[in-house]
Amino acid sequence: MRTFKCVTKQRGMAQLKSTKAMFVNQHAHPSCEIWFVCSGNPVYLRESRSSTSYPYIATSSQPVSSHVQSGQSTAGSDNSGSDSSEVADNLALVQFEGPERSDESSARSPVSAVHQPPSSVAEGINSEELCEQLDRAMSEVTKAKREALQELIRRQKAEKAAIEAMRKAGALKNSYAEELSQRINLKEMLEKERERCKMIENERDDLQMLFENALKANEELSAHQAGEPSSLNSQDQEVITKFSFSEILEATENFNPSSKIEEGDYGSTYKGFLRHTQVIMKMMCSDSSRGPSQYHQELHFASMLRHPNLVTLIGVCPEAWALIYEYLPNGNLEDRLNCKDNAAPLSWQTRIQICRDTCSALIYLHSFKPHGIAHGDLNPQNILLDANSVAKLSNFRLHDAPFSSHTTGDFSAESDVYSFGVVLLRLLVGQAAFNLDEIVQTALDADELDTVLDQTAGPWPLEQVTELARLALGCCGMDISNQPDLRSEVWPLLEQIQTLCEQVPSSDRSSGVTRQSWSSYHSPGEEHTQPPSHFFCPIKHEIMEDPLVAADGYTYEAEAIREWLDGHNTSPMMNLPLDNLHLVPNRIVRSAIQEWRQINES
Repeated sequence: MRTFKCVTKQRGMAQLKSTKAMFVNQHAHPSCEIWFVCSGNPVYLRESRSSTSYPYIATSSQPVSSHVQSGQSTAGSDNSGSDSSEVADNLALVQFEGPERSDESSARSPVSAVHQPPSSVAEGINSEELCEQLDRAMSEVTKAKREALQELIRRQKAEKAAIEAMRKAGALKNSYAEELSQRINLKEMLEKERERCKMIENERDDLQMLFENALKANEELSAHQAGEPSSLNSQDQEVITKFSFSEILEATENFNPSSKIEEGDYGSTYKGFLRHTQVIMKMMCSDSSRGPSQYHQELHFASMLRHPNLVTLIGVCPEAWALIYEYLPNGNLEDRLNCKDNAAPLSWQTRIQICRDTCSALIYLHSFKPHGIAHGDLNPQNILLDANSVAKLSNFRLHDAPFSSHTTGDFSAESDVYSFGVVLLRLLVGQAAFNLDEIVQTALDADELDTVLDQTAGPWPLEQVTELARLALGCCGMDISNQPDLRSEVWPLLEQIQTLCEQVPSSDRSSGVTRQSWSSYHSPGEEHTQPPSHFFCPIKHEIMEDPLVAADGYTYEAEAIREWLDGHNTSPMMNLPLDNLHLVPNRIVRSAIQEWRQINES
């Protein structure tokens, strides 16, 4: 039996005010008959299976109790409906059964329950216990709600923390990616720096090895010179200058690749300035077993051979296995024929003069005493041109085999004559071709040589050039027994053409310098009756006594160039501003002039 607390009566009629009593009255099963008691007295009755209910009138002294037993219920009551929602949340907590309930009592009619004496109803009612259960249920619900709210708050905090953690994780990921990229870049920079350091170390090692080899070679050279007579005569020793290794390093900018102009089996060739003079530095291979012998052999030949149409040796650097030659500003013949760097085409007069210069040098080499010398590698690349387009041979192919003037091979007079014929054809035609001899021969046979001549050179003297072309074909013919002799056949023809050049003077288009009369050149094999043109001062047109090189690369008489520079800062030859006003003695030209005078005076 369950009891429910009920409010007190008002004016003799009980009213349901308790929220619990009202909840039970409204939601109890229809089959239940419910007594509402107050202070042990019944005050209200809800019949079973009926929607009507009526108040139970009782005196205020009657004890009121509430029973719910075997299909009937009693409950406390009040008329307050404001708290019904609180009870509705706990409908499942309301129980309408007691310990004395049985199947028989549940079958009793509601009417019989109405007539139960109030004393027996009161005995089964325990309203305090039911109220305590409801209070506990309400407390548990409140506690559950509070715990649910706290759990919700915890979940929201957890979600917020998770979002923040994801944001931080994304930021860390981006930071890691950026740091990884920076590490990769730093690693690449480090690798490049290591490669650069390694390259510097290799260059340092090479320079160290070069220096050590140079010192060793210098010691060997000093010992060799101490034990044997010098291969240089007193005049050569006076002209040839020794340069230090530090000067070579400065001139080549520590062997900067931009200063390198050629590299071959012998070593490398650089250009630069030594003691205010532009020169060519030929560096022999320091790590080659042939380095010392190559150096000494070329030094021996270069210092021994003195001719206006051979590149002149200026000095040496034994520490670096270096031979220093004069610098020729107009480059090589191959580049000039191809008009490299938009250079002006060579006139036919200049081309004939180049033929004459080359022929003169070959006659000098082949008639050298006590043994003739073959160039061995004559081609347009090894024919250099100075500021006045005077041709000079360079890059001899040095060898140990004896010179022969009657045998075939690379180191013979016949091989040089063959190469000279090819050079002549190149100068006439202008273009290189594998079958150049066939092209010219076909044109000669058809009497159409003018159709193959280089028209950029101007109007050729066809009659003389036709004869020159025939001699060129004879030089490069396969039958060496029919080769023309350079001294007796080729040179006279070149002198004949020279007469035409005297009648039609030509200005060298590459430098703007008017050539001296070609009669100033001596006939090979004869005494130097007339001085070469480069012995003359371009200002005074007299043979120089004290030749000086100005910043424009030309050589002048000291008195004349100093007088010019007193009132000008431009080149006397090119009318262009000079980089500086320094003047450097030209020992090479002075030595050649002195040699020429000695020969003619004797």
